[in-house]
Amino acid sequence: MSTAGSPSTSAHPGLRNSLPSSTAANGTQVKSGALVPTNNVTTKDGLTVRARIDPTLTVDDVVRQLCINLKIKDAPSNFALRDETDELVTNDNLRKKIKTKVNLK
Repeated sequence: MSTAGSPSTSAHPGLRNSLPSSTAANGTQVKSGALVPTNNVTTKDGLTVRARIDPTLTVDDVVRQLCINLKIKDAPSNFALRDETDELVTNDNLRKKIKTKVNLK
């Protein structure tokens, strides 16, 4: 993760690893064999993790969850999410980026 305004990296959002494979990140049932969108998220330190991000969360919530799960001690408000082209991830474009499995940082 980087400071807000500069390329940021994060890596562990509203993950739902404890859900059965037939349950989507939002808790709804998925047809057997259907894939749940999973994004790669890379930190400023170069660590890349796979994360299932709950599309109902705000970007602030996703960043907060990433900080908690990665044990990052800095305040979540110091970080932002960006895609591979350094486009800022906002509440307006987050769901599309999750659905299309865009790599985030």
